[in-house]
Amino acid sequence: MNGARLADHEVHMHGWTDLGGSVWVRQSRAFQMNSVALFDAAHTVLVDPGVLPSEIEDIAARVRTIGPAGITLVMTHAHWDHVLGRAQWPAARVIAHDRFATDLERTMQWIDAESQKIGAEHGETYARRFEPFRANLRVSGQHFAKLEPWRVVFRDAFGHSDSQLSLHLPEQRVLIAADMLSDIEIPTLNVPASVYRATLATLEPLFSGGAVETLIPGHGAVARGHEAASERLRRDLAYLENLEREVGAARRAGVSLPETCQKLAGMKDVERHPEFPMREIHERNITLTYGGTEAARAGS
Repeated sequence: MNGARLADHEVHMHGWTDLGGSVWVRQSRAFQMNSVALFDAAHTVLVDPGVLPSEIEDIAARVRTIGPAGITLVMTHAHWDHVLGRAQWPAARVIAHDRFATDLERTMQWIDAESQKIGAEHGETYARRFEPFRANLRVSGQHFAKLEPWRVVFRDAFGHSDSQLSLHLPEQRVLIAADMLSDIEIPTLNVPASVYRATLATLEPLFSGGAVETLIPGHGAVARGHEAASERLRRDLAYLENLEREVGAARRAGVSLPETCQKLAGMKDVERHPEFPMREIHERNITLTYGGTEAARAGS
């Protein structure tokens, strides 16, 4: 980190985790959301800095200790908890998906309502109302970017959000998975399960080829080591495959949607963490998969 390395005791006190190679994660008190910082005196990259005002300021304080010549913000998708840090760095370059601006505009009321709600729950207040913004660099498909000294491969990551991207740091063998591959959350769909599963399939070669040694999910614990990271992929794929199989069988048998939701309520690997109940999300996943793309769009 060019002399700007944080002291080990600060890591524990302030929620920071040093992943090595100047890659740091700060986990929020809100939904265990992970902000990623690629610290470098020449160019620091911040991925989804958030969530609470004090946490965003804490990230900013650490950036100030380094004093980078340039700052880039990467927004993995347009959900409310991932976009609140933009106001802290109004002059920074922003990278996001081609669909980000449209997605952000569509969800403005939700972003404002949820941010005010979560701030109040934690005794904090955002200094200003959220305002929409556009990315300076808009990417889609598979896109390689040199953010010196960082090399990043962006990939479409549809299934949870229309504007979601994953980031792979090939030199560090780090995958920043956005809202996928969590140990505390099941896949949360905004489209049928087949779309999400196809996204994970594009990541499989990275895991099988040993290109991922560290996995950073949008929420939950970081997976350290190839086997731990690969297990996350297998787990989410198994959930989605099981969901598609069971919902498909129910539809072919003429079982109604309410009956299908009731029948599959106890499906394997739905509840992953006692503090993060997933039954409601699971029922919505069933509904989206049962109804197909048209119904999914209507409900997203």
